Amino acid sequence: MLRQLDQGLWAAEDTLKLAGIRFPVRSPVVRLGDGGLVLFSPLPGVERAADEIRALGEVRAIVAPNLMHHLGLAPAARLFPGARVYGPRGLEKKCPDVAITGALDGAPDPLWAAEIDQVAVGGMPRLDEVAFFHRPSKTLFLWDLCFHITQSEHLPTRLFIGPSRVARSMMRDRAAVGAAVKQMIAWAPERVVVAHGDVIERGGQAALQGAFERMS
Repeated sequence: MLRQLDQGLWAAEDTLKLAGIRFPVRSPVVRLGDGGLVLFSPLPGVERAADEIRALGEVRAIVAPNLMHHLGLAPAARLFPGARVYGPRGLEKKCPDVAITGALDGAPDPLWAAEIDQVAVGGMPRLDEVAFFHRPSKTLFLWDLCFHITQSEHLPTRLFIGPSRVARSMMRDRAAVGAAVKQMIAWAPERVVVAHGDVIERGGQAALQGAFERMS
């Protein structure tokens, strides 16, 4: 369930069934320089990967990167009780049983600021997504802003999921979204790890730029 993507970078992978659609779903795990772990967007079935994650180090932070990626938050908080829990403002209404101790915005938390940058994607108030960039591996993490599903054996998934279709439906201010994407492109990511679909291992900057040029 857990596979290594780079030095200090892993991803737990699973399939999420929701409203008749099967989504590939991914949860990155980053090991910081001090050995602590940041667990992003924990999977609803995070219990199945818990022992593998513990073997990597101590989970210091659990991050819900937008208002939709919260289904695994409560079980992850129970499994790793020593971790701080971060999420966008307003997430507590969806997760009243989770103590959210850190609010996400455009500034990296001191816990990971030395290694991970972030940018808040404005203009999508129903999503309030925050994208992250792991500088040591030149990896950008995206959640629902971009999908990269290139193949699926499940016909409804192929029909329902198109490039950035979910993001398009939620955009209220394209200029604000564009400003965030401009920052992501400036980071010059080599790898792009999406929550839904295939990892882009090479040429991430050009792929990201091309995806949003098509949306303009």
